[in-house]
Amino acid sequence: MKESNIEIETKVISYLSVELTESECIEIDDWRRESSENEKLFQEIRLGWEAIPLLHEMENFNSFEALKTVNNRLESHDKIHWIRSLQKIAAILIIPLILYSAYITVQNFSLIDLAEIEPVFETVTSKEGAVSHLTLSDGTKVWLNSGSTIQFPNRFTGNNREVKLTGEAFFEVVKNTKQPFLVNANELNVEVLGTSFNVACYDNDTTSEVVLVTGKVKFFTQCNNKIKQYGYIEPGQRAVYSLKTHKIYSERVEVDKYVAWRNGNLVFRDDSMNEVVKRLSRWFNVEISIVDPEIKNYIYTATFSNETLAEVLYLLKISAPIDYTILERKSLTNGEFSKQKVLLMKKK
Repeated sequence: MKESNIEIETKVISYLSVELTESECIEIDDWRRESSENEKLFQEIRLGWEAIPLLHEMENFNSFEALKTVNNRLESHDKIHWIRSLQKIAAILIIPLILYSAYITVQNFSLIDLAEIEPVFETVTSKEGAVSHLTLSDGTKVWLNSGSTIQFPNRFTGNNREVKLTGEAFFEVVKNTKQPFLVNANELNVEVLGTSFNVACYDNDTTSEVVLVTGKVKFFTQCNNKIKQYGYIEPGQRAVYSLKTHKIYSERVEVDKYVAWRNGNLVFRDDSMNEVVKRLSRWFNVEISIVDPEIKNYIYTATFSNETLAEVLYLLKISAPIDYTILERKSLTNGEFSKQKVLLMKKK
């Protein structure tokens, strides 16, 4: 976003006022992630924007009108020397009066007006093939997987700290027993106090899953104001919620396999080729289709670190009886190109 500071400030203010389109919001989010200087400028503009109500309060106090009122009262006095003496006193006291008024305004703003200002909700989307890292206002750290989106307020208010996730994210939650941290993962709600865990809840999946690294998490769903509790899991366990059956099952797992993506690694341990294809498709933002159904039953174990799609496909080919074809991308009517498509078939 190569624009002047004035243009950037104008766009950021529109962003904070929820007046931008979705594509313009994404542009601002991308600009913030480009550098720490951009993020610092964004936060400075945000602080100024949130202080606007305070400025309006300060405008209501007119020091000159206050002095005029004092003078008018003094003029009605019979003795001139008292008028002059009191005018001097008023002139001396007007400055502390202004400061006191400003102090009262700030106190009222801090204690009352701040509570009335609605939090601004922000949306961050991780680019395809990349991992994004952000820190929420309470200090909670979030790693966002490729193509995933998180929505959160610029400050947490109320009884909980709630965020909404689409895709996959790893959380390191700062503990606060008075304000639980809540992740909305499709139908499933994940509640924690201070925990590290991984959540996956993609729109086109029929399940939502949680892998717990440390601490404890609680699960529940809410429909028509009715809450259904599902209990807890322990560190080293994976819980899977079915959107079809509305049931949860848990199992003991190798945690590293599910959180290695934070460091740019893809880990497969006795996974079906169907699962391998699904994760590779999301990671590289491509469409990988299995031509021969028999391939879906193949079991695969491997670890990929910073390999390109071409390198991964070649490794699949030499380590399993699999061949592949990369189709050419097609030009679309809007000037863009279709998503890359890859076909997997049995090696002949």
